Amino acid sequence: MGLADDLGDILSSGGVGTVGTDIFKGIVPSTPDELTAIFETGGGPPVHAMSAGPASALIERPHVQVLTRALRADSAKKRASDANRLLDALQRSVNGVRYHSVFALQSPFFMRRDESNRVEFACNYEILRSPASSS
Repeated sequence: MGLADDLGDILSSGGVGTVGTDIFKGIVPSTPDELTAIFETGGGPPVHAMSAGPASALIERPHVQVLTRALRADSAKKRASDANRLLDALQRSVNGVRYHSVFALQSPFFMRRDESNRVEFACNYEILRSPASSS
């Protein structure tokens, strides 16, 4: 399991939606109109102990973007706010990986209207987590 899987599980268990139905990882399908999508977007360099060699990260610092879409702006913003409520300041283990903290890099924001005039909101997050292999 990966980062998007873990966050999808958090959002699903928190009532934002259902993975594969209206929560998606790495894609924004044309349907349904209302959805949440999780994208891994890079991140900061890992944290190593002094004199540590390759593959010895103590903390990983990935970033993700959570995008929400709906027919109405208030619905898209609510989905984004619900996701933010579950993710911002999260500190727990998920699927065997320790999440030390999840930081919202801003409040959910209006992103655009898509080609079908649906409204998209987004929020970016920085994550501090233990490497999956060392949890």
